[in-house]
Amino acid sequence: MPQPGTVSWGIAQSIGDDAVREVGPAATSAQLEAAIADVRRRAGERLPLEVTICGEYLFIDTAHGLSDGKLFVDLVEALHLDDSDGASVWSLEPESRHVIPRALLRWFALHPLRLRDAWRAVKAMQALNQQSLEGIGRPESSETVPWSPSPAVVIRQSTAASEAAVSAWRKKNAPSAGAATVALWLVRCAMDRVGLESTPAVTIAINCRRYLDAKTTVNGNFAVGLNVAISGTRPIEPQARVLNAVYTSGLPLAVLGIVSASVRIKSAADPTAADRVLREPKVKLMYSDLGRPPSWDRVPWAEGEGGQFAGLLDPSAPDAITVMCGVVGKERTYSVSFHDNVFERAKIEEAMNLIVTDPILLLESLTGDLVEQQDRV
Repeated sequence: MPQPGTVSWGIAQSIGDDAVREVGPAATSAQLEAAIADVRRRAGERLPLEVTICGEYLFIDTAHGLSDGKLFVDLVEALHLDDSDGASVWSLEPESRHVIPRALLRWFALHPLRLRDAWRAVKAMQALNQQSLEGIGRPESSETVPWSPSPAVVIRQSTAASEAAVSAWRKKNAPSAGAATVALWLVRCAMDRVGLESTPAVTIAINCRRYLDAKTTVNGNFAVGLNVAISGTRPIEPQARVLNAVYTSGLPLAVLGIVSASVRIKSAADPTAADRVLREPKVKLMYSDLGRPPSWDRVPWAEGEGGQFAGLLDPSAPDAITVMCGVVGKERTYSVSFHDNVFERAKIEEAMNLIVTDPILLLESLTGDLVEQQDRV
């Protein structure tokens, strides 16, 4: 449980019976989405970790203060192990101490040129932001309306055939872009197509464990969000090169160090709960990609049933939309979390259907748009 007024958490060796609930089974995708939303909308006191049994589905509801996406990945692995496999390594190894200062020393102090690379990455991000600001149209209205939380989720799965086609397109047309970058670009493009206007910046959740040595164990939060102006109306390749520079320079680790220091210096304060939202809000998009977790190779996924993992990630604000992606086998799942009293569910479903039905049409639409613009000029 969180300790009031501090950044510390107490530890419980087990969860009580009140942390486990059972609800009716979900037979369709719509029923599954509704059941997940009901878990997040439940009134009353919330425990840091709760489990809900929903027919053949198991929902794990965790407080963000416990960890980042790694906890979800580890719990899925642990739940599927049997006696012959043994316990998960993460549950046995002790947590490493003083991780952030040691990581900063190892990454930057021993390699000073990385500071230069990080600064160049900052400048490249600023250039992307400037390009996005140049394309902004109407000024945003400041009129607000009353609001209360109404979390919802839309879940869509891209088939193995669609993912293979996207991969082939990516290797030919945008070799600098990884699969996660292309998935993010598809989300931006699809939202633009259906009229979900967004702010220029996307908050990209970055797992900073990539900057640690193999012997370091961090089970708590070790991710940071960076605001990057990734646009669905500009080519992927130049934007992917900026993201690659951000990742390889270690800039996310530096930001994590700054955030961690500021949290410990400032006194803890309860955030003011939002109770109003803009009447015509723009989407504040957050993107989190868990990729294809290697530890899940030990998980006995059902064959021929389209293995997937999905989740509702509470949006950070009334006008925020959080997208979580991940891959099981050869199929990618998109989970889009939002407040359905702010954004129309039908529009979000339309956007996600564009991605999973014909992603190549979206990918190639940009080329056609650019040619049309050049012809008009």
